[in-house]
Amino acid sequence: MDIAMRDLINRGEMIGPRMFVCGYGLYITATPFRKEGTPPAGGIADGVPEVLRAVRQQIAAGADVIKMYGSTGTDDDVTGFETYTFEEMKAAVDTAHQFGKKIAIHSYGPDGARDAVRAGADSIEHATDMDDATIHEMAKRGTFYVPTIDHNRYYIDNGDKSATRPDTKNACKPSSRVTSKPHAKPTKPE
Repeated sequence: MDIAMRDLINRGEMIGPRMFVCGYGLYITATPFRKEGTPPAGGIADGVPEVLRAVRQQIAAGADVIKMYGSTGTDDDVTGFETYTFEEMKAAVDTAHQFGKKIAIHSYGPDGARDAVRAGADSIEHATDMDDATIHEMAKRGTFYVPTIDHNRYYIDNGDKSATRPDTKNACKPSSRVTSKPHAKPTKPE
C-alpha cells in the first residue's frame, strides 16, 4: 500500500508528502501451521534462498529501501530473540546493495544489532541493549542508529494500561551507552 500511495502522490493524483517506502518488511514465519492453508503475507522469508527472493521481490515492486525484522520486538514480545541469522542478514544486505538500495534492520536486544551491523546494514532501528563493541563498530562503519525513543517511551509510560507484557517497560529502554550528543566521537571498547 505504501508503494501505491507514493506512486499516486508522485503522479499528482493524490496530495501528500514525499514518501520513501519499504513495502513489506522481511520477517520469519512465526505463526503455527494451519492445515486449511493461510496464504502468506508478503515479506515472509525463511533461510537464505527465501531472503534473496523476498528482497528481490520488494525491489521489483518498487521499494525504495529494504526493511528486515532481525529480532522480535513489539509490545507482544520484547525478548530481543534474534529471528534471522547473520548469514540471512548478510544475504539481504548484499542483495539490497547490489541493486543500489539501503537496508534498515529492526533489532531489540544485543544479538540482532551485532549481527545486523556485521552484515553491513545501513541503519539499525530501535537497538535496545547494544553492547559497546557494536556501538563502536556502528560508528566505525557509519551505520545509522534510529532509536525510536517515543515509540519505546509509549510502552514504558503505558505498559500497565495496555496489553503489553510485564517485561515491556524495562526492555524498551534505549541503550544508555548511546550518546544523545550530535557528532559525538566513538570511544574504543575496553
